[in-house]
Amino acid sequence: MALKADASAKLKTLGFDVDKLIAAIKADAETDVVIPEGTLITEADLTTRDTNKLNEGKKLGETEGERKGKELAAKAFRKKFGLEDTVGNDVDKVVEAVNSKVNKGDAGLQEQITLLQKDKETLTASLTTEQAKAKDAIFAATLISSFPAKRTSVLKDNEMLTLLRQDLIFEEHEGKQVVKRNGEIIRDKTTQNPVPVGQAITDYFNERKWIDTGTGGTGGRGGGDNGGTGGSGSGIKTMSQAQAEWIKANPSGNVMSDEFVSYVGKIAKANPDFKAYE
Repeated sequence: MALKADASAKLKTLGFDVDKLIAAIKADAETDVVIPEGTLITEADLTTRDTNKLNEGKKLGETEGERKGKELAAKAFRKKFGLEDTVGNDVDKVVEAVNSKVNKGDAGLQEQITLLQKDKETLTASLTTEQAKAKDAIFAATLISSFPAKRTSVLKDNEMLTLLRQDLIFEEHEGKQVVKRNGEIIRDKTTQNPVPVGQAITDYFNERKWIDTGTGGTGGRGGGDNGGTGGSGSGIKTMSQAQAEWIKANPSGNVMSDEFVSYVGKIAKANPDFKAYE
């Protein structure tokens, strides 16, 4: 009997030399046959093995996918919250680092708010100081505008003003401006009414002998009292006009400067009707 062709083909696929196998079977003496190495697996076993491999691969894939997903998520969180790479990919550690960062951020934000509040207080105090300086500078200019027109040139207006303000104090009293000296309001000897500011200043100038009597000096202020506008300001009648003209002629200047004070004094001297409070 001959071996079927399909059986012969299967044996060949398993590695057998079919011709030698048939010859060995027909031989009377024992004949060695080379049997291919390996394990014969049935179809059922093969199916089981493949199923197990698929399940194992699926588990490995899920594990690897989970690991990769956690890694990507951790990376995203580290980037979002500015965490160091040394935090790693452990979700619990990343969450802990994020919470720490958030808590620190709250403290940092509170600190920033505190600093901003301090800045606001500093700026407010600075603004108040500057406003006070501006107010005082304008008041100083007003006082100079009240200086007697025929004052000597022995001192500059600013020098006279400094000495005058060391002795005379100008305050509001019952809605009116009064002048004090040695803590007491200067009053008219007859009426006992407060002496007007202009009169108090004139009396002080007479006391200091700063009034030009015509026997010496030319009157007016000493050198260095150029107001910086290039004119006498003869057309200026009020303090507000003086400020406007000063700023126009001196864009980088301000009404708190000594130059402005001298400028107003010059205008007041040239204009007897100058209104220092308008």
